[in-house]
Amino acid sequence: MKKVFVSGMATMICCVLLLTITACIPRNLIQKNSEQSAEYFAKQGLFPTLIGNYINSVQDNYSDNTLCNIIYCVDTTHPFTSTILAKYAQAENESSIEGYLFAVRGEEEPNQEYGRYWHGTSVILRPLLMVMSIRYIRILFGILGTVTYLISTLLIAKKGNTPFAVCSVIAFILVEPWMFFTSLEYATAFTTASVATLLLLIFDSRKKEFDTLPFFVAVGVVTCFVDFLTTETLTFTLPMLMLFAKQTICGNTENSRTNELRTKKEGLVFVIKNGFCWLLGYASMFALKIAFLAVFAGSDVTSESLKEGAFRLAGETRLGNMNIAPTTDYVGKLSGAIWHNLACLYPIETGVMRASQAMVPTVIILVVGFALVYLLRDKIEGHIFGPMALVALLPYLRFIVLANHSYIHFFITYRAQLVSILVFIYFVYKNALFRFSNLIARRRKPDKKIGGKK
Repeated sequence: MKKVFVSGMATMICCVLLLTITACIPRNLIQKNSEQSAEYFAKQGLFPTLIGNYINSVQDNYSDNTLCNIIYCVDTTHPFTSTILAKYAQAENESSIEGYLFAVRGEEEPNQEYGRYWHGTSVILRPLLMVMSIRYIRILFGILGTVTYLISTLLIAKKGNTPFAVCSVIAFILVEPWMFFTSLEYATAFTTASVATLLLLIFDSRKKEFDTLPFFVAVGVVTCFVDFLTTETLTFTLPMLMLFAKQTICGNTENSRTNELRTKKEGLVFVIKNGFCWLLGYASMFALKIAFLAVFAGSDVTSESLKEGAFRLAGETRLGNMNIAPTTDYVGKLSGAIWHNLACLYPIETGVMRASQAMVPTVIILVVGFALVYLLRDKIEGHIFGPMALVALLPYLRFIVLANHSYIHFFITYRAQLVSILVFIYFVYKNALFRFSNLIARRRKPDKKIGGKK
């Protein structure tokens, strides 16, 4: 546990220092590209659809605009305090886009705060805004996340499991990866997860007994630091799944942990222990931010931030997008948090959505997949698919715990299901399609003739 503590503390200190140092960059150095970014958001609007009118093509400009607004409004004479308060400009009866535009024009001063988040991506964004606008920064993030993800799948294939790597690419395609290039809100957690995955696979290959617990506590800290409450679970589930695949499915003999995960119980314990460390890192970083906020902003601001956070857990949800729409009951909120996210996996248009649009195709796919496994299975490897199932279910646990947030912001959160899709596809392939192909191959193989040549 000492290594876990040191890793978490060191990561937290580095994050805070980087946030403070980059906040010292003079505003005039980011002025030009901040103006271009503000004008770009003004032309795009808050939530435009980029492909037809489909819900999974909604571009989130609101979050990116607010983040850029916070970055621009940083007081460089008090960098640490300013980053903790996270103030931005938006007057009453004014959209966030207008607030940012007026701020960069010098027509408005920061008058709002968004203190419950660290907004840690500003560590990268503020330096980048010296040389490019948000439009190109988004593309850069998309490239980084996509390339590191694909390199990780190649490493898995190189270790001897091409099918798992192929399933990884299919799952990636099914969550509309092109949208990672259009919004930092979508790309940040995915890019963090992809980079963490690649680093974990590299470290695990170079060290025979690489300790994953300190690694995951550091990843949890970084996730809380950079994420805007989007697909944060992906930074644990994706590296965990890829590592587990490498150490068990690929028959990795260079790491002694392969033998340690030979039973389902040991695999489940491995996932739970690392998940706890990730959660510990995330919660500790959040607690640190709230503590700083209480010191520098006062109890009233802190209390308001915590109330808003609590609302994301148990706040009311409505059947429509208008405040006058009727509220859902508790069961409707929880079920809606699930099927809203499932809906984004299908070509469903914006507007009034129905549960049947998401649940009917999902149930059909699940029934067909499990039926194939039931009919064609030989022996299901519990030590592999038991822990994998646990990882696959974590996004849905998150949807339920943060029901209000998942219900409302489903077009942001649904990509956390990437790992769930990956596990399901691989499960069906390994226990049904692969076995079926082997049976066909055996039937086509000609019988050997007995005796010699005539």
